[in-house]
Amino acid sequence: MRKILIKIGGSMVNSGKFLSEMAAGVSDLLKSGCSVSVVHGGGKDINEELARLNKEFKFVDGQRVTDLETMFAVQRVLSGDVNKKIVNEFLKNGINAVGISGVDGNTATAKKLFSDNGNDLGLVGEIVGVNTKLLDVLSQNGFVAIISPVSRDNSGYIYNVNADGAASEIAVAQKVDDLIFVSDVAGVKIGGKVAQKIKICDIENFIEVGEITGGMIPKLRGAAQAINRGIKRVHICGWNGEKTLSNEIGENSTGTTIC
Repeated sequence: MRKILIKIGGSMVNSGKFLSEMAAGVSDLLKSGCSVSVVHGGGKDINEELARLNKEFKFVDGQRVTDLETMFAVQRVLSGDVNKKIVNEFLKNGINAVGISGVDGNTATAKKLFSDNGNDLGLVGEIVGVNTKLLDVLSQNGFVAIISPVSRDNSGYIYNVNADGAASEIAVAQKVDDLIFVSDVAGVKIGGKVAQKIKICDIENFIEVGEITGGMIPKLRGAAQAINRGIKRVHICGWNGEKTLSNEIGENSTGTTIC
């Protein structure tokens, strides 16, 4: 059975027909015999909730500084509103979807994360361990897990965790064949055009010469680490309708495959 983990960015969740098209795409993968899990973000929705609460926030090194009140909002939005929106759309399309977070079943264990300069980010964490028992039970019984990246440590503190990092760690633990990052960019551009394939041995050189910049740097470095730890392929792609997922793992990819 081919194992696939899909990470969808928070900016995509409320984008037009995306969720209904994605549900149709996942349905096609399931019918072809694949096992599928989904990890999601929700930064835009969190911003809107914090604005509603008149709660100010800031980012340091790309991480949202998270105090206790902000963490309550993050968990409510990610593990509640956004998660159930995705689950509901999948159910409408006949997929047995179950919404969980890293907290449930102790699926993802986190530790406190500090900024690159050692600054305290509050309740921001990174995944240090994944327990796949619950995910395995769900998959073996025909359920698709929709996973919020919110996770806990062994003392019971709950953390705001970057969804890209959570997806990579869960994918490695599940030993997936394909990790697909679906976002609002078409892929990784090299020389002004989306590169069809990038070998991990070339990533640092592309960074050094300035072809890969900004937020794509940690994404590609994370992809290289994931492949070095056993994932066969990592895909970075935009959304082009319900055939996007099957095309990405097949011969008609329009995004970038890191291998």
